[in-house]
Amino acid sequence: MHFTKASLLLILPGVICGPSSVDNSVANVVRLTYQANSNAKPIPKDIAALSIEFCYITDYLGDVGRANSLSRSLLQNIEDIAGAPPIIRIGGHTQDAASFCAACPQTLNNTYETGNDEAIAVSFNKGLFTVLNENVPARQEFIFGLNFGRNDVSVPLAEVEAAEKYMHPSRLRAYELGNEPDFYGSSQRPRPWTVDKYVAEQERWLDQLGKKTKKGFSIGALAQLPVYQGNFSLAGITALGLPKKVDYPVSLSDHTYPYSRCDPAREAQVSLQGLMNHTALVQFFSQWAPEIKAANDAGLPFLMGETGSVSCHGAQGVSNTLGAALWELDYMLHGATIGMSGVYFHMGTPFYYSMWQPVAHNGTAATVYPTYYSLLFMASALTLNNPHIASIPVTDPNLVIYALYEGSPSVTEKPAKLIILNMGFFKSDQSGPVAPVMAIDVSQILGERTKITRLSGPGSDATSGATFAAQSYDSGRAGGRKMVERAGGIVAVRSSEAVIVEKY
Repeated sequence: MHFTKASLLLILPGVICGPSSVDNSVANVVRLTYQANSNAKPIPKDIAALSIEFCYITDYLGDVGRANSLSRSLLQNIEDIAGAPPIIRIGGHTQDAASFCAACPQTLNNTYETGNDEAIAVSFNKGLFTVLNENVPARQEFIFGLNFGRNDVSVPLAEVEAAEKYMHPSRLRAYELGNEPDFYGSSQRPRPWTVDKYVAEQERWLDQLGKKTKKGFSIGALAQLPVYQGNFSLAGITALGLPKKVDYPVSLSDHTYPYSRCDPAREAQVSLQGLMNHTALVQFFSQWAPEIKAANDAGLPFLMGETGSVSCHGAQGVSNTLGAALWELDYMLHGATIGMSGVYFHMGTPFYYSMWQPVAHNGTAATVYPTYYSLLFMASALTLNNPHIASIPVTDPNLVIYALYEGSPSVTEKPAKLIILNMGFFKSDQSGPVAPVMAIDVSQILGERTKITRLSGPGSDATSGATFAAQSYDSGRAGGRKMVERAGGIVAVRSSEAVIVEKY
């Protein structure tokens, strides 16, 4: 990396600002020119969210009187930056295996089959709500998943009654009735199982559940890709009028994973380079346009209510890497430009796409993965009033740039921040060449004096060693001195790095 000239370090409390510009004479500088933009979309400050498999919630949050200190610290870090931690949806397949048991002695009890990392039966008592109330930061909120798969309305009724009795109202953002009902098997619903039957059942059940609560319901949680959905889709559900037939709809949601290792044929297609391909990401999510429109037409936000890189619990060396963290950033930022209001990244103790492993498991220690750093990055990027986002087109396929505005921008308004992602793949093998660097001239947009907050690490495939603003969070809390770099009008971004750039 070539710096233009010597400069004194400016030291502020807890912050080191140093030169990070590149010489204007460097070849292949990408020069951004200001263009009027009236197409910026609102990006919710809480777009970065989490989904935790129901059977693992006490691994993540601890038990009554014994909070998981790692998880609490990691969530508190985000609250310290953004004012609130990421919303947590408690769900997944095991929400449809769960039931409230007032007389059971354990906060959460799971029954597993050999070789299956998801419990086949889950029971919980009132202690679970104590955990949700007390073992998290002050402003934590949850979407609580209810059992629709059992085909017995008394089960979710008991769950809602318990939640209303024992859970602080401020903790509960919404309920979700059922996980991926479009994929229900014959043991969950008699054949044929159609969208018409789903809507009729949801209407009857939600009518009963709604009498027990004033909280809202997130509807859908559908699993099938839109290109294969047919009418079992959010578009189909809204056409049948479900959101208007229930008292408290608060959102519509789908689920997706762009890759899968659920069978050998699909597992062979999984690659980190493919995951980091921005063009592929844009093409993949274009199929959700009708689903997002259906939610908007119903006057409800669209959530990607459970998601991750590789279904069937992720892939080692792909899902838990720095490259996957950049993919998560690109996913959320691009998702906002097409109308997504929330992106809920799924987690479970042994799952490789988890942002952290909360406890020791199968001989492995509790671990923070680079993907957690995407939460830190988003929280820092969205410290604006009423943030709006637009993409800035560039020709280099590895370079992705987004503009963030404070409020809905006028035609002549320039961005308050730029987000620059260098999606170039670079292996962390230290015997290899120095990572390629891109130089981006932002002077026409942000001027000649800028500051940079950088997400970095050893390489795309690194499963540890990530830093944000030069600090490591692998222990749960920030380690090392925070560094916000001072730059000129040209910003250097290495392969597999992401930066927040703003005026200095």
